[in-house]
Amino acid sequence: MTKRRILVVDDEPDIRRLVAEALASAGYEVEVAADGDEAVRRGGLFIPDLVLLDIMMPGQDGFTVYERLRQKPCALGCPIIFLTAKREITDKLHGFDKGAVDYITKPFHVKELLARLKVHLGDLDAAKGDVPNPMTERELQVLRMLAGGKTYKQVARALELSQSTVRNHLHNVYHKLQVVDRAQAVILSRENGWI
Repeated sequence: MTKRRILVVDDEPDIRRLVAEALASAGYEVEVAADGDEAVRRGGLFIPDLVLLDIMMPGQDGFTVYERLRQKPCALGCPIIFLTAKREITDKLHGFDKGAVDYITKPFHVKELLARLKVHLGDLDAAKGDVPNPMTERELQVLRMLAGGKTYKQVARALELSQSTVRNHLHNVYHKLQVVDRAQAVILSRENGWI
């Protein structure tokens, strides 16, 4: 599964770093820009799945940058969210009139920011459980224990199995989920709400 790409545009280095680190930790690929010209340049090269855009920046404000991101040569069609300290209702309405899909005011909570991104990228956890679990109950037990940091030996002892049986269960999991290692199996299983 390819990582979703987010472009963060903010003139404040601390905000750029905070948001970029939070997004990277959540599994997104992130590019940052400090002003409008850089945002347009990076937007055209990076082709993000979503843009987080500050409004109050030196030179061109976020509303102007929004228009430039939508026009050629950049011509981004992805969702754009304003992330700004401008809290007035007139600013919010102006942002939505421009076509922004959301408007988040600073200071913001990282968990809320990530939740809103998931909504606008269509990555909702509500989809969990929609994909049927192909694993047996024993395979799930093995995977859960290994995901929790247990060794093959500890899993074998806890489930009263041989270590080779534990490895066989894990091999079956890899085959059923079409993954190549334990980390991928755990990630996919968590994304689908199986473990």
